[in-house]
Amino acid sequence: MEKDSSATEQALMEKDSSVTEQSLMEKDCVPLSEVGFKRWMIKNFWELKELVLTQCKETKNLEKRFDEMLKRIDNIERNTNELMELKNTTRELSEICTSLNSRMDQAEERVLEVEDQLNETKRQDKNREKRIKRNEQSLQEIWDYVKRPNIRLIGVPECDGENEVKLENTLQDIIQENFPNLAKQDTIQPQAIQRTPQRYSSRRQIRKEKKHRVR
Repeated sequence: MEKDSSATEQALMEKDSSVTEQSLMEKDCVPLSEVGFKRWMIKNFWELKELVLTQCKETKNLEKRFDEMLKRIDNIERNTNELMELKNTTRELSEICTSLNSRMDQAEERVLEVEDQLNETKRQDKNREKRIKRNEQSLQEIWDYVKRPNIRLIGVPECDGENEVKLENTLQDIIQENFPNLAKQDTIQPQAIQRTPQRYSSRRQIRKEKKHRVR
């Protein structure tokens, strides 16, 4: 735009100078009459008018272009500001995303730690349950050995359907057969007969007797 305006101004200056030089030459060489002077003035006036009109048109075009350029500059500045705001917003969002990713990583690590702790707790609970079951089973086995009613008496074979009453009757028969005097007395009566487990001793017997004294 500056090149067009400078070229136009230069053309106008050259044209003005040529007109001025021509008029000076005419004045110097040939004296003008009043009619000739008027003609010369009219001719130059129309030329100057056309020149001024042309220059006005070019000036308007330049003003229009200048206005358009100002609008473009405003748009560029507005777009630049929007781009800068968008850039700042993008940077803030990126920082937020980075922070969220870091928090998510920390949360995942905590979840993994909690899962490991839960798995360890479950494993310990299972081991504890197994130990409890083993202990209960061992206790039950010992209790079954101790509380069995079909006590094995030395020299007395076991029979089916044997219970505490039959065992007591068997014991009374043995006492009466081997110790008749003791059987006649009512001072000693068996209270309970139990056997210790065979793993300790198959021959060991526990006999609890209850002594009753007759007054």
